[in-house]
Amino acid sequence: MHAISIKDLRNKMPFVRSELKKGTSFLIIYQSIPIGKLTPVQTNEEIEVIDDEFREVEAAQIADLPENEYLTQKEIDYYMSLPPLSEKK
Repeated sequence: MHAISIKDLRNKMPFVRSELKKGTSFLIIYQSIPIGKLTPVQTNEEIEVIDDEFREVEAAQIADLPENEYLTQKEIDYYMSLPPLSEKK
């Protein structure tokens, strides 16, 4: 596990992303205090759980938009019909 500051995380995100794909974990540091861990997803089951949780949050956020806000119902239906990221190839 590598320690990385919030500033470095922000500035080196392409590097961090490539290291996560290789299986490297990161300990996130803010003002010299560890505040969290960033770990790679290990299995397809974990990806599916994340996709399901994201879809639930996304649906709740879309439902909370006022009627006159950015997305029409047709747009919402289209985006909600897209397959989860784990199904895209």
